[in-house]
Amino acid sequence: MKKYLISLAKDIQRRELFFQQADTQDFQVFDAINTMQKTPENLTALFDYKKFETHYSRPVTTGEIGCTLSHLAVYQLIKDDDNVADNEYCLICEDDALFNDNFQYHLDCLLKQKNKADIILIGQSKIDRFNDIELEITYPSTFSFLQNKIKGSHFKYAYTYRPYFAGTVAYLIKKSAVNVFLEKQQKRPFWLADDYILFEREFKLAICTVRPLMVIENPKLQSNLAMLRGALQHKLWQKLIKYPFKKLLAIKRNL
Repeated sequence: MKKYLISLAKDIQRRELFFQQADTQDFQVFDAINTMQKTPENLTALFDYKKFETHYSRPVTTGEIGCTLSHLAVYQLIKDDDNVADNEYCLICEDDALFNDNFQYHLDCLLKQKNKADIILIGQSKIDRFNDIELEITYPSTFSFLQNKIKGSHFKYAYTYRPYFAGTVAYLIKKSAVNVFLEKQQKRPFWLADDYILFEREFKLAICTVRPLMVIENPKLQSNLAMLRGALQHKLWQKLIKYPFKKLLAIKRNL
C-alpha cells in the first residue's frame, strides 16, 4: 500500500515528530506546494478564485490554495503509478498526524474489509482526543452496535449523518476516486481540500468514517488548542439541541 506524507520542506520539526512514530518508515514525503513562493498570476492560473468565492461566499487564503494543490499533486502521483490498482486505497497524511496505538495493525485490519467507500476518513483535524465526545455530538453516526465492525480490531466504520469538513490530516483514497479529482482539476480546482460535502454531492464519491479516530492532529503542534476547546464548550448547548435530529439522519443513512 502506498503512503504519502504532505509536508512543507521548511517544517523540519513537524517531519521529525512524525517520523518518530512507529509505522512511518514507508511513507513517501511530498514537499507541499508553498504558495508564498508563487506570484498571484501563477496562482490564478492554477486555482479558480472566482468560483471559490461563489461557492463558499468568502475569499480563499493562499494557504488553502496550497493545501488543495498539494493534495491534487499527490493524486497525480497515484494516478501515474502503474503498481496501484483502481480499487486500491492509498494513505495520505499531513505532517501533524498523530497515530493511535498499534496504528499499522488496525489499518491492516481495515484494509481487509470489503469497503465500497471511495474515501475513508481515518483521522480528523481540530480534535484533541481519539474518541472525543465532540465526534458523537457534532458528527454523529449510527449506533455503535450497528456500525461495521472491523475484524480483529475495536475500530468500526460507518457513514456520519452527513459529510462535513473533517480536515485532511489522514485519509484513505482509492485510485478510482483520484481520477475523479484530476478530471475536475482540468477546469482549475476551486474547492477546499476537505470539502467532503462537495465531494459526495457533486463528485458522487462515497465517504465513510472510522470511529474512534485512528489519527488526530498532534497536540504539540496545535497553537490554538485552548481557544478551540473554549469555543467548543461555549457552543455545546446549541449542538446538544441539534443532536437528536442528526442522530436520526445518521441512523437512516446507514440502513
